[in-house]
Amino acid sequence: VRARILGYSMLENPSDTGRDFLAREINSCSDDDDFERLATLYINHYLHCFRAVKGRTSTPSTRPSRPSFDDMHESLKYLLEDSAPQDHTTAKQKAFIRDGYRCMLTGAFDMFSVERKPHILPANAPITITHAAHIFSGSANVGTSGTDQDGANHKYAAPVWAVFGNTRVLDELHGANVHRLENVMTLRLNEHSFFDRLKLWLESTMYRREIPPTMTFTTPDPEKLPLPSPDYLRLHAAAARVAHLSGAGEYIDKLLRDMEETRVLSNDGSSALLL
Repeated sequence: VRARILGYSMLENPSDTGRDFLAREINSCSDDDDFERLATLYINHYLHCFRAVKGRTSTPSTRPSRPSFDDMHESLKYLLEDSAPQDHTTAKQKAFIRDGYRCMLTGAFDMFSVERKPHILPANAPITITHAAHIFSGSANVGTSGTDQDGANHKYAAPVWAVFGNTRVLDELHGANVHRLENVMTLRLNEHSFFDRLKLWLESTMYRREIPPTMTFTTPDPEKLPLPSPDYLRLHAAAARVAHLSGAGEYIDKLLRDMEETRVLSNDGSSALLL
């Protein structure tokens, strides 16, 4: 898996500069241990940034909290705010306004919003439960911002992001900025789960059951309610392809399951990999 991680990271890299940088990193490895350490960096600081870590990020419940606004006056209050959302709830409410209370991929209307605002539902339109999905999860900036900035985690994350995009991503999404609207999409429950597990990603064209082959994102106010960042989605797509083609997605799934299920490490050393 680690060997394929490096290979597909070369193939899926969005920039020539990034491929050159990664090639130099690979050529500098002197043995298998060096290769393994390099690949592990990309698992921990690139692929893992798009996966929610249990206990570290806000995991939405099956029944999302209802919007705090009941009418246009409340909606305008959020439109008039210049600052980026500072928490999950505010980000979700602003994304609702931007996305028309609908899943951005399927067009289905949020059930709890329809209950409070029946007039928003066109005739025969589908309804569903939606979540505010983050393109980059909260784990993207764990140990890389605030008091931890320039620490060990930031030291290792920076060169990885120099390869796959730009270290500016670490700055743009540090701390509460992970909730900025460019990093948030209103998605139906199923699509959110697939997207979060790198089983679903967006490219210039894609085909998937119940999702149109092409779609256009819109917003009533590009300045105050910006759309999801194409750069963030491009990096998510590259990570999803690397995880899918290399088998790393299954590896990360197993590792996270083991972390959740294992309470005590084995005395015979068999838990060394998990540790």
